[in-house]
This record gives sequence, structure tokens and C-alpha cells, in this order.
Amino acid sequence: MNNDHSSQSVIHDGWDEYKNRKIYQKRGKIGIWRSIGFGTFSFFSISMQGLVGAWLLFFYTTFCGLSAGQGATIFLIGRVADAIASLFMGNISDNIYKYKLGRKYGRRHIFILAAIPSVLVPITLWIAGMSYWYYLITYLITTILMSILQIPWETLPNEMTKDFNERTYLSTTRMVIAGLGGMLTQFIPAMLFKFYPKTSPEPYFIMQVIFSVVTVFLIWICYKTTWEHFVTKAEAKRLAAEAKEQNGGNGSSLKAELKNYFSTFKIKTFRIHMGIYLSSYFASVLFSTVFVYYIVYVLGKSTSTSGFLQSLSIISVPVTIIAGIVITKVSYRAMDLFGYSLILISAIMWGIIAMIKPGHMMVYLVIGMVLYEIGLYILYFTPWNAFPFIPDLDTLVTGKNRSGLFASVMVFINQISQGLAGVVAGYLLDFAGFKKSATGALAQPHSAILMITLIMSVGVGGFILLAMFFASRFHLSKKSFKVLSTELVRLQKGGSMKDVDPHTKAVCEDLTGVKYDSITYWKKND
Repeated sequence: MNNDHSSQSVIHDGWDEYKNRKIYQKRGKIGIWRSIGFGTFSFFSISMQGLVGAWLLFFYTTFCGLSAGQGATIFLIGRVADAIASLFMGNISDNIYKYKLGRKYGRRHIFILAAIPSVLVPITLWIAGMSYWYYLITYLITTILMSILQIPWETLPNEMTKDFNERTYLSTTRMVIAGLGGMLTQFIPAMLFKFYPKTSPEPYFIMQVIFSVVTVFLIWICYKTTWEHFVTKAEAKRLAAEAKEQNGGNGSSLKAELKNYFSTFKIKTFRIHMGIYLSSYFASVLFSTVFVYYIVYVLGKSTSTSGFLQSLSIISVPVTIIAGIVITKVSYRAMDLFGYSLILISAIMWGIIAMIKPGHMMVYLVIGMVLYEIGLYILYFTPWNAFPFIPDLDTLVTGKNRSGLFASVMVFINQISQGLAGVVAGYLLDFAGFKKSATGALAQPHSAILMITLIMSVGVGGFILLAMFFASRFHLSKKSFKVLSTELVRLQKGGSMKDVDPHTKAVCEDLTGVKYDSITYWKKND
């Protein structure tokens, strides 16, 4: 930061007067309590979408009279609209410091504040007996709010610290809390289902009210315990001049913004990262969309059984803690390949269990679910643990901090992936003759049961294999990042590009996919 003037000399200039606000001040070492404060915001996405992923399509087809295809279409429309909105959100968050409101409340923290009332919106999703258009509009509003308000929060580790271990601490704690929340989205419904008949939609509404109200308080904790970088007036002038120069002397335009979004894929590691992210999340959404159908219609068990099995995600807490320790010792690639192998084994088990209906079925289901949950939370852990380091790769190439832009693109890919996975699952069920209902579960034809089984085994397993292909080519690790980060700091301090050693040069080129000598930004140091 360019703090050229003391706080005493800045008097109501509408800009630097805000740099001493708490949201811009580092308040101690990033340890367990600070990390928990950051991670509490994870409940925002859980409250907005965690229940949706596990139960909403089943709710639509069982209590709302919608077909699986209609429900999937709602998901797709919502995700596409959300993806478009989230694509621009990172840039909005990155640049809102240009306005007094953004400087006063923080270009990241202003959106964290906005998330507090927004978390009450998804309660409207769980009202039975409404029209298709009601469900489309309520889902559209909920999913757009979820992503555009979460993106600024995603950038905080990049702004709060540059230390690998501290960022890992933040990401690991965040995933532990998310895992605990994910377990609760299954355990609480499973408990509620025991007190209501199978034909009652009330437990779905009650579970959302519980999550939304609790999350209001958790978001406030996040707001009070985190901080962000303040863009000074001098820094803003420099950024504006660089942006104008990059855009050929013109101001911002839609064409220029789209060019910025596509420019993120210039970074090789980010391209591979997105391949891993897209394919693995596609597999996980297929699973979460269809699992309750698999338990109820293929195996003849209850929704409470489905909730119990998915509540085994409590295993995510020790898994994520262990992963946070192990990731400082091994590469992301090794972690991914191990986790995906477990999911692949579980996918095979779902097919076998459906075919032979073994005795002591619950034992096999628990084993399969434990394997899946261990793999799933490694699947969740590694992309979001690796993500805070990727904008630094871009900074080496461009000289800019575009973490918000990268977060937007990542969320965009996530939304497209989840939207497509949901619509694929829904239309496959419709194609197989799945019967809709407004009064509770109905008996399904053999073709629908077969399709559910194929999605759970072949569909999930196939996309996990694709994720393993991308993961085998991912070279970012603690060791390689340290080399690149050291070089970036050297250049930022005015070091000459001519003085780079061959090993550092090779690592930088491997991670960025850009020839070191072709980088122009740092040549000014020469």
C-alpha cells in the first residue's frame, strides 16, 4: 500500500481518510480463532445452496407436482443467470473502491454485510403447492445472491496474508466449518423426517428456517474478525492509468472486461485447475442430485435413511484437518488422485449394491458413503486451498492483483458445472420415465430405477476419471509456489529480470505457461 501520508494529515478527503478503519487493519496473527471467524461465512453458501443440492429436486418432484425435467430446467436457468452475474461480480468488487461507499465499508466487506439479510431469502424456496414460475423466480433470486455475495469473501485470504501456511490455515478451517455445515444439512433433515409423515413438506421448510437464522449471526462474526487491503488514492491513480494503457487509451468497456475474463486462462495452472474443478464438481452434483432417489426408489429405503447416510459427512471434519496438515508435505496432485480414487471405488459399489441387494445392506452403504465422503472433502479441499495462490501467478505475468476477477471466473465455471449436472440428471430421469408427484413418493418403473443406478455409478465415476486426468498434470505445490513467490517479491522490490536463475525461470514458466522473457511488466526494472 502507498501510505505516503499519516492519518493525521488526511482530513476528510473522501479517500485516504478511510484507510484507518478496522476492516483495513491486520488485527493480530492468523491463528485458529481468526481462521474460524473467516470460515463462519461458509454457512452462507450452505444455507443458500447446501440444502438445495441435497433435497430441492426431490422436493420439487415429490411435493410440488414438477417433473424432474422441469426442476432441472429451473436449476439450469438459475445457474446460467447466476454464472453471468458472478462473472462480473469480481470486477465490481475489485473496483468498488472508486466510490465512497466502497471505501467506507470495504470493497469486500460491504458485500459481506449485504449477505446478512440475503440469507433469509431461500426460506421462500420450500413452500409446497406453488406454480412453476414461483419456483423459478425464487430459485433465480436465491442462487444469484449466493454467488455474487460470496465472491468478494473468497478473495480475503489473498488480501489478509501472503504466507503459504497462513492461507492454508484459513482455507483448511473454512473447509472444516463447511464440512460440519454439510453434515448438518443431512443430519437435521433426517431428524425432522422422523417427526413428520412422508407426505408432509413441513420439515423442509423448518430446516431452512433453522439454517438461515443461525447464519445471520455467523456472517456478522466473519465481518468483525476479517480485514482487507485498502486501495489508497495514489494506488488508485496508478491502477487507473495501467487499465487505460492496457485498453489502448480508452476507458472500461464490455469488450475490455470480457477480454480480462478470458485473459485469466492465459495462466496454465488456472486452466488445469478449472479442468479439475469442472469435472470433479460435475460428478459431485450428479451424486447429490440423485442420491436420495437412489436410496428411496432403487433400494426402497426412507428419506430419513438418506439423510443419515449423508450426515456421515461429519467425517469431513477430521479429513479436512488432516488434509490441511498433509498438504504442506505433499502436492495437490497427490492429494487429488488419492481422494478421487476413493470416490471411484464408491461409485463402483453403488452399482454393485443396486444389482445384488446384499444382506446387511446398510453396512455396505455406510462403507461406500464413508469412502465417498473422504474423497468428496478432499475434492472440496484442494481446489479452494490452491485457489488463493493462483492470482499470484497472474501477478507475476501482469503485475496486478486480480484475485476478484479469478474468483468470478472460478464461480462462473462452478455455476455452469452445477447447472449442467442438474439438468443432465433431471432430463435423464424424465427420459427414463420417472413419475412426478405432489403428494409424496410414487413407485417408479424399472427404466427409471436403472437410470438412477447408472447416474450414480457410471456418471459419477466417469467424471471422476476425467478429473484424475487433469489432476495428474497439476504442478502447483508449496515448494513450487515458494520459488515463484520469492521471484515475485524480488521483482516487486525492483529486481532485474536479467538476474533470474535458470531453476526459478523454469518453475515460473511451468506454473504460468508463459515464457519468462516475454513478460513485459517487470522490464521497467531493467
